[in-house]
Amino acid sequence: MYHDAIIFSAIGFYILATVFLFVSNTQQSSTWRTFSIISCFVGLVFHALAQTMHWYSEASPDISLLSLLSLCSLVVVLVLCSTVFSRNSLYDASLVALPLALFMLVLEEIIPSQNLLLHRVNTGTTLHILSSVTAFGLLSFAGVYALLAAIIDFFLRRHHLNPLLSLLPPLETLERLLFRLLSLGFLLLTVSLLTGLAFVNDLFAQHLAHKTILSIMAWLVFGLLLWGRWRYGWRGRYAVRMTLAGIVLLLLAYFGSKLVLENILGRSWHAGP
Repeated sequence: MYHDAIIFSAIGFYILATVFLFVSNTQQSSTWRTFSIISCFVGLVFHALAQTMHWYSEASPDISLLSLLSLCSLVVVLVLCSTVFSRNSLYDASLVALPLALFMLVLEEIIPSQNLLLHRVNTGTTLHILSSVTAFGLLSFAGVYALLAAIIDFFLRRHHLNPLLSLLPPLETLERLLFRLLSLGFLLLTVSLLTGLAFVNDLFAQHLAHKTILSIMAWLVFGLLLWGRWRYGWRGRYAVRMTLAGIVLLLLAYFGSKLVLENILGRSWHAGP
């Protein structure tokens, strides 16, 4: 009951922050923006408290896939809030991140989800599970921002000043946030691959080879993009296309392989051939 109250408090303050930011962008009001930032920080505290209750329960961590995705949304909002007082603030991108965080919190609250029994597996496997899911979550958020950047670029190149563009974050802000999320996601994906290769007993007997290969291909795409950004300043449509290509590879690795194995071949990740 106490956990539910905290979740609903986070949802409420995130809603206020979203509404205030929307009004701020439409009226160009610094006052409403301040209200939005304050509400967002309070919502962030409640969101973090809810996550803390998952990880530090008395018996063992009470973690599900939805709570991990909620953790990813928490990280994204935290990244945005950490830039509030900097000259190149990314807070305008909260107009997208906050509704996504709200969506994750609502799903976490209303949909029953089986907990991951982390206390029954070794530390390496636990690290692999957590890094895999959080990497996928953060990179998926990056994919959402890449799509928004593509939409804005599409309208700008055709000189079509759609009224909706004024409500979306500036393209430069989206790109800066995109690469921050890509950097975090790439780091976690690296941890996921290293721990997976180290702690999977038999890659081929467990039907994980194709999943691993697709994940490595996604890792190479994201790594190349981050290197190109650092070395040559890659951005714009090139960065968006590479980001979306990497996301597609991850989707195939995480869900496409599972669909083929379990629904078509009638096998599972843990079964033999």
